[in-house]
Amino acid sequence: MANAVAGETKQTRPGFFKRSTLFFKDAWGELKRVRWPNRKELFSYTMVVLVTCIFVILLILLFDAGINYLLRLIGL
Repeated sequence: MANAVAGETKQTRPGFFKRSTLFFKDAWGELKRVRWPNRKELFSYTMVVLVTCIFVILLILLFDAGINYLLRLIGL
């Protein structure tokens, strides 16, 4: 009994360079479809990220100072 089904042909996998070329071609095609932000949107998004980072830094600093204060109170 044969392992392959009748009429089924074995598909070969393209070579490394062919696959690499196809990958970069597809990636370039996807980049063409991306909706890139304009200058105003980019500035707005950047400000949101910076404000969020500053908020998280201050929150961690506040928690660290509070834990430090509590540890000093109990003598550690």
